[in-house]
Amino acid sequence: MPQLLYLHGSGYTEDSFQAQVQAFPGSDALSLPGHPSGKALGSVAECADWLARYIDWKRNDRAVVAGNSLGGAIALQWALDRPDQAAGLILIGTGARLRVSPEIFEMLDRDWPACIDTFAEWAVASTTPMQVRERVKAWHHRVGRDSTRADYAACNEFDVMDRIADLRVPALVVVGGEDQMTPPKYSVFLQERLEGSTLVIVPGAGHVVMAEKPEAVNPAISAFLSSLA
Repeated sequence: MPQLLYLHGSGYTEDSFQAQVQAFPGSDALSLPGHPSGKALGSVAECADWLARYIDWKRNDRAVVAGNSLGGAIALQWALDRPDQAAGLILIGTGARLRVSPEIFEMLDRDWPACIDTFAEWAVASTTPMQVRERVKAWHHRVGRDSTRADYAACNEFDVMDRIADLRVPALVVVGGEDQMTPPKYSVFLQERLEGSTLVIVPGAGHVVMAEKPEAVNPAISAFLSSLA
């Protein structure tokens, strides 16, 4: 079975996939450069190249990559650039294009770290427990403003809408029904253009659906992995 890897979203860390690492033995959640160690990469393409080099370094011929938000963009770019490595994609709260509101950049530049509270509220559904909100805040504090800003800048430049239908990689698309950052229509777009893909919309979850509702996300991942086997 190919290695199962997880990639976090903007300003997040590997902890966002804690529930999946625990549920799937042998899987691995990665922290992108600058999260917090090192310097953040400047584009989704650079991150995809970093991922490809990591897979080569681990001597894995192929991998299944699960990515949330920015992580999903990286997974898509990686699969387009290195189809020889791509055994499957799990695209969580992401899209083929990720335009970022100017308000987010203004908050990062003028209101850090106070804006972290707002970012945490945007990341979760209205009924998500406070414990998850506090985890989101902790990710941002750990990563810091510079890397978070670099993440959002990379997302803002990302656009593979015209290439997405060229992918021939098995894919599971997952989104929270209350995702404010990448609304479900982004995931519907992906599912409609990725041949043979499956869409799972999780009620009562937001942008970090894998941390909010692992009891819904993990069985979907398990079924997807079984289909690959």
